[in-house]
Amino acid sequence: MSHPSGPIEVERKFVPGPEVEDQLLTLGAVLQDEMKFQDSYYDSPDLRLTLADMWLRKRADSWELKHPLVRGARGLNGTSTQYQELNNEAEIICRVSEELGVPCPHNLESLQLEEFARFVTTRRKFLLPLDDNSNHNVVVDLDMTDFGFAVGEVEVLVQTKEEVQSALVKVDDICKKLGVFSISPVPGKMSTFLKRNREEHYRKLLEVHVL
Repeated sequence: MSHPSGPIEVERKFVPGPEVEDQLLTLGAVLQDEMKFQDSYYDSPDLRLTLADMWLRKRADSWELKHPLVRGARGLNGTSTQYQELNNEAEIICRVSEELGVPCPHNLESLQLEEFARFVTTRRKFLLPLDDNSNHNVVVDLDMTDFGFAVGEVEVLVQTKEEVQSALVKVDDICKKLGVFSISPVPGKMSTFLKRNREEHYRKLLEVHVL
């Protein structure tokens, strides 16, 4: 079947220190939005989606799916992540059912998936100005969850695989300017939630190198 298309999210996580907002403003960033949202994540009982590094969530009333750029690959690449993002529910249904090896149903509820995580995030979203060497907007999210975990994310969205490398360079450059560049991966909200609340699930994801 033809695979669905969607923007590619190139992202690097970081540990947000007390000065990070001042550093963002120094770089010319503007606070674009402040929001609070609940995410619920779903998988099959045998964890087939997450073991394939596919992350299906419902945010408010909308379904979203993140999956690696190449089937069988991993979204985590060194200290950054690269995922295709899908927001069209019909495309999400077909991609999920394909991974599960079942016919494409009319809705996700028919797949009898189970919720394995739910948490609320409070986010401050900053937008950095475009520079002369890039046509891509850089967004920095500062997140705090209702289970007490804080993380920052520098993100660039691109449309093609050919743009990924330049986006990685841009993301790394912003992290260095913010003083938050790390040579090792920084845990995200989901991996931290699983480590604290679903140890067996977390262990299985480690074993297949998803986390």
